[in-house]
Amino acid sequence: MQRKAANLSSLCLRQAKDLFGDLLATGLLEKVPGFRNRPFPLPVVFWTFLCQVLASGSCRHGVTSVQALLCQHGKAICSPSTAAYCKARVRIPIRLIIRIHRHLVAAMCHHRSPRTFVVDGTTLSMPDTPANQAVWPQSRSQKEGCGFPIMRLVGLFDLATGVWIGAATGPFRSSERNLCRKLWKHVRAGDTIVADSGFCCWFTLYLFSQKGVKVIMRNNAIRKPDPRAATLGRGDRLERWRKPNIRPKWISPRDYASMPDSIAVRVVTVTVDPGSGFRTAELQIACTVLDPSKMSALDIGAIYQSRWKVELFIDDLKTTLGMAVLRTLSPAMVRRELYVHIIAYNLLRALMMHGKASGSEGASFKGTIDRLNQWLPVVLSSSSPTVRRRLVTDLVELVAEDQVPNRPFRREPRAVKRLPKPHQLLNVPRHQMIEISHRSRYKKATDEIIPNHP
Repeated sequence: MQRKAANLSSLCLRQAKDLFGDLLATGLLEKVPGFRNRPFPLPVVFWTFLCQVLASGSCRHGVTSVQALLCQHGKAICSPSTAAYCKARVRIPIRLIIRIHRHLVAAMCHHRSPRTFVVDGTTLSMPDTPANQAVWPQSRSQKEGCGFPIMRLVGLFDLATGVWIGAATGPFRSSERNLCRKLWKHVRAGDTIVADSGFCCWFTLYLFSQKGVKVIMRNNAIRKPDPRAATLGRGDRLERWRKPNIRPKWISPRDYASMPDSIAVRVVTVTVDPGSGFRTAELQIACTVLDPSKMSALDIGAIYQSRWKVELFIDDLKTTLGMAVLRTLSPAMVRRELYVHIIAYNLLRALMMHGKASGSEGASFKGTIDRLNQWLPVVLSSSSPTVRRRLVTDLVELVAEDQVPNRPFRREPRAVKRLPKPHQLLNVPRHQMIEISHRSRYKKATDEIIPNHP
C-alpha cells in the first residue's frame, strides 16, 4: 500500500513539475508532519483537488481520475467510493495551502515594482448546513431554511497580470472597506491602489498616503465638492477633506487623535465617452498624487477606467471556474476550497503570461482551461521527459494563439433572453413545503367581455 501511494505521489508531483515548474511549491507537499502514506497521500489529494477545481467536477470526478491513473500504470485500482478522498481532503493543513498560494504569488510578481493593484468585493454561496450558517449567515430578508449561507469576499489583484494577490473573507453583513484592511499588508511604498467608491473614505486615503501608497478611487457620490478648492487644470482641483467626527471602530482613540484635522485630496472629473459602454457619463476620481506633473488628469482617468478589468477577473473565477457556489459542507473545507480555486486561477494566469511576454490580457481564460484539461492526461501518460517538455511547449504556444478579439465600445446589457423553468419557489423550509398539484395546469380565469352597443 505504501509503495503504491509513493508511486502515485511521484507521478502527481512529476506532472505538476512538468506543467508549472517551480511556480507550484511541490516540495511543501512531500513531507508534512503527521501525514502518513495512506491510499490518498498528500501530493495525490492536493493534485486531485486542484484538477477537480479546474474541471469543475465532483469528488467522483477526482476519484475517477485517480483510478484511471492507477489503471494506466498497472497498479491496483482503488475503491470507487469518494469517502477516503473526502476524508483525506480534510487532513490537508489550511496553512499549507496558503503557503503554496503565497509562494505562487511571489514567483509570479517578484520582478515587478512598483505595482498597480485593484481591489473589489463580491459574494459567494455554499451549501446550507448549520456549520456554514453559523459562520456565514444568510441574508436577513430570507426565512430560515429558505436561503443559503453567503460569504463576503474582497480580493486584491495585480492590474497588469490579473494575479490574485490576497483575499479577505467575512459574513455577508461585513463591510468591504473593513475587510480591505486585512489586505494592506500586501502593499508597500510606491504601489498604486485602484478601487471604486465603496472603498473611498478619509481614513483609507490618509493611512495609505502615510505608507507611501498612491490611491486612485472613485469619489463617493454623497461627498459635496469643496467650493474653496484650488484649480489645477480643466476638471482638476485640489480639495481639503476634513476628518470625520465619527471614529471608526477599527481605529483606536489614540490613533484618531493623532491624525490631522484635514488632508489634501486631488479630485479629477472625467467625462466618459457615451459609446464606451459605461453607464456613468461623468466620474469624480479622488487621488493622493497631488502634483499634476507626476500624474496627469488623463492618466488618472485612464488608470481608473482600467479598473473594470477586476470585474472580468472575478467573473473568470465565479463563472468560468465555478466558484460562485462552493460545494463543501463545513467552514474549514470551504476555506480550503476557496484557496484551491485561487491557486488554480493563478496557475491559469501563469500559463497565459508565459504564452505572451507582455502579459495575459489578450489570451482567452476559458480557452486556457479547456486546453489544460485536455493536456493533463496526455502529459501524464508520457514516460519520456523530452516528449513531456514538447507537449508543455505546444500547450503554451496554443494558449498564446487563442486571443480574445478586441471589441471596443461593445454593449452587453444585463438581460436574460432564455425564460426560466416554471418551478415553484421554495418560500418555506423544504420539510414544511406542500406542493401545489395543479400549479402547472393553472390558468387565470378571464371575465367575459361584453361589447358596448350604441
